[in-house]
Amino acid sequence: MLIRRVLVGSLVAFVTSFGVSAAAEETIGAHTTPGSAVSVFGNQGQVAISSEAGATFSHTSVSGSNAASTSLVLRPGVDYFLIKRLSLGAFVGVEHQATEITSNTTFGIGPRVGYDIAFSDRFSIWPRIGFSYNSTTVKVDSQNIGGVQTPSAKDSSSALALNLYAPFLFHTNHYFAGVGPALDTDLTGDSKVTTVALRVILGGWVF
Repeated sequence: MLIRRVLVGSLVAFVTSFGVSAAAEETIGAHTTPGSAVSVFGNQGQVAISSEAGATFSHTSVSGSNAASTSLVLRPGVDYFLIKRLSLGAFVGVEHQATEITSNTTFGIGPRVGYDIAFSDRFSIWPRIGFSYNSTTVKVDSQNIGGVQTPSAKDSSSALALNLYAPFLFHTNHYFAGVGPALDTDLTGDSKVTTVALRVILGGWVF
């Protein structure tokens, strides 16, 4: 719970910085060297191609019984810088969670807006906020309970979600990598899901 509060607080602070940074753009990057990787990133007309990724694996053994779970997230996207440091983009994504008897797969697509904040020649923060339309499929495998075989089941649902991500980036020429807090929360749907996580991002830019 404490980790979740810290991550959510960080995301709120980073997203709030959009307005402050836009109002004081002339001061951003004042401490970066002209021509450095950070000072070049986010120029008007630049296109950045990147992908967020996250994965967790767990295995639990209790009194001779075993339980394993996996969670994988992949979210590639493209962002175009309308003016220096202000980006508009779109992304698609897939998230898969599985245990021994159940699996949950979500496909999503949506737009996002971001603002890159440079603070050295190699590092910046690129908070982004967006919305996505998500389609989720839940599968439950057949299992034997007390000698009775239960049938397998499948259910699908859709929802509109709010997506926040604020990665700390390390820049080299035309490439960047980073990690940061992410928050995805459903705004519609019968069963609203909220995910708070740390995700890795890899990408590069052209033009």
